[in-house]
Amino acid sequence: MHTQITLDDQLLQQAIDLTGLTSPQDIIEVVLREFLIRKQSDPLAKAFGQYHWEGDLDTMRSDKCY
Repeated sequence: MHTQITLDDQLLQQAIDLTGLTSPQDIIEVVLREFLIRKQSDPLAKAFGQYHWEGDLDTMRSDKCY
């Protein structure tokens, strides 16, 4: 796929320094792969909205010990 994007020069330079990659395309592909790996393997993200929770956050956040 061909697309045109505008990148933050400082972020791109940091990515180049960190990875050793010099092509913005290579850097973006690595970032996308890492993003997908993290999202696909994050059990908390997968569980989001799947469980019913009951509780009182105000009580839980109080300084009282139970």
